[in-house]
Amino acid sequence: MSRPTRHALKIAAAALSLGALLAPVAAQAQGWQFLPLLNDPGYKPEPSVALTVDRVDPGQGSSVDAYGLDVNVNCGLIQSPDKRIRTHINLSASDDAGVKTSNFELSPRYTLPLAGMPGLSLGAGPSLGLFKVQASGAASRTLTGVGLAAGINYRSGAFYAGADLRKHSTSAKDGVDLDPLTWGVKVGVNF
Repeated sequence: MSRPTRHALKIAAAALSLGALLAPVAAQAQGWQFLPLLNDPGYKPEPSVALTVDRVDPGQGSSVDAYGLDVNVNCGLIQSPDKRIRTHINLSASDDAGVKTSNFELSPRYTLPLAGMPGLSLGAGPSLGLFKVQASGAASRTLTGVGLAAGINYRSGAFYAGADLRKHSTSAKDGVDLDPLTWGVKVGVNF
């Protein structure tokens, strides 16, 4: 894929991510809360913490396994009138033939409970990421990325489980480029 085409795709992904985040705001401005963490005395983070196992297709080369941690809470920056935005923070790492990658991803997702299935919900939203890549004997490069994330989550008492699909388009730096497609599962606890 040519560099101008790749750049256009990255801009399109960024615009889609921003649009996905702002579309509900424009459609339903009444009742939205900004900074509920500070302005809503009834705000409860309701955190979940889970261990993750992912498969990552880096966009170049072979897929690798990644292991990490998912922490998600009711969003404290912006909240919908029905209080369905949860922010996911994903930390993960992989090592494939001497190429080590560490990821930090931040994804606010609008979630919908599935009717007739207590505890089960679907969520989707934009995602921002930092991807540190280091090959054997080479300096590490940190790439920024934008993308989309979606997942299914199950919460019952203290038990939490889910599955995610995330796609990022990253900046290229010194010949290092990474456009990962990540899918995986997670199991953890609700607090």
